[in-house]
Amino acid sequence: MVLGVATLALTGCKGMLDVDNPNNVSSGALQEPTAAPAIVNGAVNTGANAMSSLLNAYTIISDETFQSGSRDDYRLLDTGVLDANTNEYLQASYLIAMRARWMAEQAIAQVGKFDADGVLQDKQLLAQSYLMGAIIYDEMGNMFDDVAISDRTNAGPNLGEQNMVQVYDSALKWLDAGVAIATGDNLAASLGMRARVRFDKAVWQKLNPPGTTPADPLVNDAQATADAVAALAAMSGDYRFELINDLNNTGDDASGGVGFEMNSRVEHTPDSSLATIDPTNKKPTAVIAKDPVTGAVDATAVKIINRFIAPESPQDINHPALTVVSKREMYLIIAEAALAAGNNADFDTNINLVRALDGKAPYTGAGPTRLQLLQWERKVHLVFQGRRLNDMYRFGVKDPRWVANSVAFQQAGCLLPIPLIEREANKNITSAPVCQ
Repeated sequence: MVLGVATLALTGCKGMLDVDNPNNVSSGALQEPTAAPAIVNGAVNTGANAMSSLLNAYTIISDETFQSGSRDDYRLLDTGVLDANTNEYLQASYLIAMRARWMAEQAIAQVGKFDADGVLQDKQLLAQSYLMGAIIYDEMGNMFDDVAISDRTNAGPNLGEQNMVQVYDSALKWLDAGVAIATGDNLAASLGMRARVRFDKAVWQKLNPPGTTPADPLVNDAQATADAVAALAAMSGDYRFELINDLNNTGDDASGGVGFEMNSRVEHTPDSSLATIDPTNKKPTAVIAKDPVTGAVDATAVKIINRFIAPESPQDINHPALTVVSKREMYLIIAEAALAAGNNADFDTNINLVRALDGKAPYTGAGPTRLQLLQWERKVHLVFQGRRLNDMYRFGVKDPRWVANSVAFQQAGCLLPIPLIEREANKNITSAPVCQ
């Protein structure tokens, strides 16, 4: 399932948008029930834009990509200096994330009002609104140490770093409402996203307060596992829910988005442990990551990395589809819970189900330990999806490019701070960041 800037049909909206200048559409027009598809499409559009920007700033901090261009702010992120609140990629991603948050909140409120008034023609639009709200709130928790919840010109206070768990609770509230009304692919995506949010919340709790690698890094959340099982029942084939950009919606104030920065501008590029890199143009030439079970090139790494850096449609090179929820991740959530519970048989069953999606040989217990294999399968199945840094933190993995005195190296769990541009504009933010 793919949601992008034009995938939600604007049925019934021609009259509302039939104006000489589309920028002149009044806010009053959005109070009409026929505006519901356009409102949801706006939330999807901004959410996709935010995801591209967030991944651009976040991916290079991890060991998934490294700086290959000349921009110094990429160098800082690549070396683990993620606390510099003047970093242009941090500032750009924060601003677009907050716009996406606001748009999703407005979609939930307005489409929810249409539903309460009995004039919403399609409840799936409300389910999609809840989903988009949950996605951006989950990403805020996964990528930022703190955020301020403002309403356009009305500045709001920051949540506070130890209150960031609230963003997961808000996401779960919306997903509970969405699951209750969702059908078809919307149900699969909502169940899968709810499993993700429960899992991500448990990871956040292991890493906060930040500063140390948890002694027990494995997540075993019964509700996340139950949601993953239910999601698998609703997912067909090699299911994935994706957000897409196009040429009109791929960048931010600092970059062209993660696809453009990696694949065209080549400011950062896949790590050399994942792919061979052409020394002239710094572009990847072949995926070389090795399956620890067989020692052969990992078929999953080839498939997932190439979907990002060499999409089937060449026009997608600057805006590859951004996976948010997948059947693969559901198997990984279930497998991890089994491993945490000491149930090797269930771990092997689920890790082999996800390996089978790419025709890889089943794991029998030989070779890597189960913990090592879990880390590897998460690395290759979820590559470039915004999961790797928190996995590195909880499993005690350090990027060789992190300098020894950097925040990422010294303080496991530290994420991106509120940027200076927000602190200067919003005087309600008074607390200093913990990670510095």
